[in-house]
Amino acid sequence: MKKLIYTATLTLTLASLIPAAYATEIGKTTHLIHSNAHTLNSRIPNATHHFELYIAGKSLSELAIDLPEGISVTGGIKVTDQSGRKLETTVALEDKTAKVAFAQPVASGTILSIEINGVNISSMYRGRTFHYPIRAKINGFTVDIPIGTARIQTYD
Repeated sequence: MKKLIYTATLTLTLASLIPAAYATEIGKTTHLIHSNAHTLNSRIPNATHHFELYIAGKSLSELAIDLPEGISVTGGIKVTDQSGRKLETTVALEDKTAKVAFAQPVASGTILSIEINGVNISSMYRGRTFHYPIRAKINGFTVDIPIGTARIQTYD
């Protein structure tokens, strides 16, 4: 009976350590905080799709945002930090991908707020959930690193 109690105690202790270790790793990598649309109604033109990134680890020099099918962007992309200060960027729209290059690398610990302005949704795609895959060029790496996918829910 004692062996069973010791085994169960050891198993539960080890199982409780796994989520704690995983949670500490999440804070060490660049990741999405949240995403949203302003306005959620897909019939209203020139909406803003917005998401936030937490930069962790190494600094970041560029973002690549894949635009979903049925979306057109006419108002550009604005990037600010957690204090609301607009960051100097160069934005290029190339074949359904928006590339955002930063004038200065974005330091670890920064929260970036990315606003995709002037979003218009084709009538075939109204009322859908849109997914924006995001990749980053991180200093010290030669390839784009996938960060995550911003999910924007709209309704018709």
